[in-house]
Amino acid sequence: MSGVSEIKCPHCGEWTTSHGRHDDKCAGCGGYLEPHRFSREAEVRIKKENPRKADYFAIKPSDGPFMREVKGFLNAFGWIVFYSEIAFYACVTGVILILGIIAG
Repeated sequence: MSGVSEIKCPHCGEWTTSHGRHDDKCAGCGGYLEPHRFSREAEVRIKKENPRKADYFAIKPSDGPFMREVKGFLNAFGWIVFYSEIAFYACVTGVILILGIIAG
């Protein structure tokens, strides 16, 4: 979206100019014109800042080298177990599907 357009503010209902950016604000009330788009952009930015949020044991800058290795191993082991469970269930589903087709 490029250029300037008018958009109705979802907060106050006034018409205001929009430049097509995710952080455009209403001239009347100061609210975001597209709050869902702004929150999505903020979420993406936060995930870029801390991509390892899903790890069970967070590695802190104050951890020593041994503790970093232990936490890294445990985090990797947790993901290996998680994906192994998914692979196991996929294999069981495949076997059931094949047996169902053969018996069919």
